[in-house]
Amino acid sequence: MYYEKIVPLKLRDFLKNPSHETLKDLLLHNTGETDYVDFKSDWIEFTKMAKHILAISNTGGGCIIIGVMQYDDGSLDLKGLSDEEFLDKADVDNKLQHLLPKYLRYRTEDFIFPKGIHPLLNLKRFQVLIIDYDPRYVPYTSIVTRGELRYGAIYARQGTKSIEASHEKLVDVILRKVQSGGSDSDERTLREHLEHLKILHVEHDQAEDPKYKKYLSEFHSW
Repeated sequence: MYYEKIVPLKLRDFLKNPSHETLKDLLLHNTGETDYVDFKSDWIEFTKMAKHILAISNTGGGCIIIGVMQYDDGSLDLKGLSDEEFLDKADVDNKLQHLLPKYLRYRTEDFIFPKGIHPLLNLKRFQVLIIDYDPRYVPYTSIVTRGELRYGAIYARQGTKSIEASHEKLVDVILRKVQSGGSDSDERTLREHLEHLKILHVEHDQAEDPKYKKYLSEFHSW
């Protein structure tokens, strides 16, 4: 499942039907990274990758396309992956499974374009992490403190970045959850969702980090 208002439309088409044709359309007519799509020139360190997956899953689902470089001006280089950079899907799962909540659904798809399909794509290979959105389980939190991840943190997308969610972002996440049918009863109010979120933060407050404690204090003073 994906958020119904996911953009751009070419991305929505690809997520509904991942194929060489829909990926080609997405890559050739793309306007750059958004809340729902991220580009990586090759596979990055996996706690960083897990952070992006958590953020995209909380924001509405989407994908991370590996083999594409995005420059500061927003332009894309469809470089593809070399044999050494192209990872076995089982290896990807093994590296991510201990970094992500078990109910968070994602999968890796391989795309190897044949000769003659398009000058920018001829014989190039890409891998795509496709990330589902399931409002029943949103917000997903980090299950470990390791590398880029902090235990209990909630990440969300903000344009081209994956960030620890601010108060405003948390409200957006919960509103989207309610609008997408993630509430477990019709009577459950937004206030109840936010109260649940506050409790969730407290339960995961394991560290002595003063900045995080200040963040929790501000959140509870809402």
